[in-house]
Amino acid sequence: FDPDTPGCPDEYVEGTPYGGGDKVAVGTIVYECSAAASAHCPHRTPGELADDDAWTEVGPCTGTVGPTSSPTFDPDTPGCPDEYVEGTAYAAGDKVAFENFAYECTETYAEHCPHRSPNHVAGEEAWFELGACTGSMAPTSSPTFDANAPGCPDEYVAGTAYEEGDKVSVGNTVYSCQGDFAITCRQYGPEDYGGSQGWTDLGSCTGTIAPTSSPTFDPDTPGCPGEYDDTLAYVAGDKVSVDNTVYECISGGNSAYCVVFGPIDAGGHLGWNKIGPCVGSLPPTAAPTFDADAPGCPPEYVAGTPYVGGDKVAVDDRVVYRCDRLHEAHCPHRIPGASSPGDDDAWIRLGVCTGTLAPTASPALDPDSPGCPDDYNPAIAYGKGDKVAVDGSRVS
Repeated sequence: FDPDTPGCPDEYVEGTPYGGGDKVAVGTIVYECSAAASAHCPHRTPGELADDDAWTEVGPCTGTVGPTSSPTFDPDTPGCPDEYVEGTAYAAGDKVAFENFAYECTETYAEHCPHRSPNHVAGEEAWFELGACTGSMAPTSSPTFDANAPGCPDEYVAGTAYEEGDKVSVGNTVYSCQGDFAITCRQYGPEDYGGSQGWTDLGSCTGTIAPTSSPTFDPDTPGCPGEYDDTLAYVAGDKVSVDNTVYECISGGNSAYCVVFGPIDAGGHLGWNKIGPCVGSLPPTAAPTFDADAPGCPPEYVAGTPYVGGDKVAVDDRVVYRCDRLHEAHCPHRIPGASSPGDDDAWIRLGVCTGTLAPTASPALDPDSPGCPDDYNPAIAYGKGDKVAVDGSRVS
């Protein structure tokens, strides 16, 4: 085991909080606890598993080893930190005590610290063992939210469309929505499992914050835009209101979610940005028309018609749609606007229309060469530009 320090270490006892580097004896064989898998050392008897990654065989021994002092948590600040309490919103760097050993929450797996105790089978990823400890640490002052602006912000309310920079309180603890995962603040509460992705603990608070003026939608154009309508195909830049709050459809690829989710739906944050409150209504603007140069509605949609990409139809004699070239195979069988928003990729809504389109002249074969070409013959290998007649009248 050790030629300079003969003797065997203490016999292995299951359940003992062994840490990386601890040595035990099983009979006259010495084993060392691996730092990389130390979480398993208290529950795996050395030598039982052929491929055990928790214990490494060191060699044989005889007699006993002289006692050595145990590592301490911090020689400059003796004592144990507070005991680990499952569900506490621990963050990277927080220290806890568990069975007289001190642990620190790791930065890489900090989100698991509230729900994985240091002796959890996967706790070694979340907690780094610092060493043994005794007693308790002297209390330190708790962080405060803001000494210059005392008071607690509004309580967290599930379902609110929080954004980066928003502050909330849970009890007397303040949290700020921030970081690369701020969008998750709309999905998880500060103390929910997963909440640490978007919420940062700022400290404690007391009382309430003095109210500040609420942002308005647009001081130069007072009023609320139209109420959200789940039957409309919104695009990037569109603004709607829900309960006197304005939302804008975001730009980029995520704007497609504006026709799938409403601003306050569970997935609304994917497509809508919260702008601010509003009062009243915006002055009406002219509705978009189908074609200012050719007023009127195209023919009404008729299911089964062999529509192709670019064909335009009307629904209910007022709403115009165009068959999308990429999905024209569905146009004959999907009624425009009848599918759930975001489901119908065959028809594109263009706007509203009134009246009917003026008829246009039917195409003629050739005014300089009257008459029909030869009838179609399936035995002939036709080429591009060839003309044929079908039934003596229809030309292709």
